[in-house]
Amino acid sequence: MHLDRRGLYLEAVKQFKEVGGGRIILVQKPSFPHDVEGFISGVEETIKMCEDAREFVECYPVIGLHPAEFDRLFNRGKKELCYKILDTVESYYEERKVVGMGEFGRPHYPVSSETMAEAHLYMMEALKRARILDCPLQLHTESLDDSGIQELDALVEKIQFKKAVKHFSPPSLAGYSVMIPSVLATESNIEKALKSEKKFLMETDYIDDFRRPGAVLGPKTVPRTTKNLVRKGILTEEMVARIHEDEVKKLYSIE
Repeated sequence: MHLDRRGLYLEAVKQFKEVGGGRIILVQKPSFPHDVEGFISGVEETIKMCEDAREFVECYPVIGLHPAEFDRLFNRGKKELCYKILDTVESYYEERKVVGMGEFGRPHYPVSSETMAEAHLYMMEALKRARILDCPLQLHTESLDDSGIQELDALVEKIQFKKAVKHFSPPSLAGYSVMIPSVLATESNIEKALKSEKKFLMETDYIDDFRRPGAVLGPKTVPRTTKNLVRKGILTEEMVARIHEDEVKKLYSIE
């Protein structure tokens, strides 16, 4: 999820906790920096928000240059800056100030073929660096069907990277082999994902923006969906522990 001081901010964290939430993976919200210093400011803000949230729950930061930010910088002639920002992300992970990289990837909206090609190259470079670091990386891409997921999964498999998380995953999970799907936590989505018998994570992609209240899903969604599916007998306590504890701790090296 994302947090924003201009949104609900810690009230969203409290809502998450009130319904049983205990751990947040806080993904840096795009701030559209003009230079490395501007990006670092956004990173430090994300880390500080994590510290604030820890008054209520566990919270761990993930940082990166969102594809929309790459799009803007690339089309303003600042491709080199994007790679300097990637260097900065590496440094933060090496110093263990963050637990992962993200969101990196390709724009989810129409862009020129040149922009998409350059975004793809940037995504692949981020993936390769994450593999060397053994660092989890959250992928943000255009909408993909099972065939598109399979193609992306094959690229990740080719570089032998096992910690790529596909943000906003479709719930069928048919195209997955090595990537880790993160599925929007509606009850219907999770029921469908469970049928695949593959490992997956749950997410809300909550953006904490008063202009889009509750988008993409509200902060209470993951705990509520989990409890509802347990009550219905669709999820067992063992399955809950695997999804929310074992897989997350293993992926992000959380003790």
